[in-house]
Amino acid sequence: MRMMTKVFLAGCMLLSSLWLRAGWAPDSVQVALKQLCPAATEVSWTRSYEYYVAHFVQNGFGMKAWFEADGSWAMKQTDWETMDQAPTAVFNAYTMSDYAMGDVQDVVLVQFPRWQAIVAVIVGMPNEQVRYLLLYTPDGRLLNARNVTGLYDVLGAPTFL
Repeated sequence: MRMMTKVFLAGCMLLSSLWLRAGWAPDSVQVALKQLCPAATEVSWTRSYEYYVAHFVQNGFGMKAWFEADGSWAMKQTDWETMDQAPTAVFNAYTMSDYAMGDVQDVVLVQFPRWQAIVAVIVGMPNEQVRYLLLYTPDGRLLNARNVTGLYDVLGAPTFL
């Protein structure tokens, strides 16, 4: 019985130490965030796979930035929430698409250090329990439409990195 108690306590200590470190990022990563987004406020940190993810506010928008341990950034997202901030070409392409009858649930600008930016639109279809992730170029070209019903973290590292 004592052995089980010791194992249980050791497990609890390990979990609590991991939880305490979830809001932490190395100095190199924190400096990289300040260089990439100098006006970032309300910064908090999480981990996603091998990435440190900064959650913050800048210019009134909720944002996230993914960094590798050496401080190099891999992806940055600006949560526009609605089509109001999307480029006109993306708005027009969406309104002319087969998904236009859907309910826009989120609109996110996704930027990368070496690739073209993408506008991600999550759409729920009426009278169905189906969600789609639409990926547009800023000039309104639809790159991909993917059924993401039941998937978690569709805007995270597994989708883009």
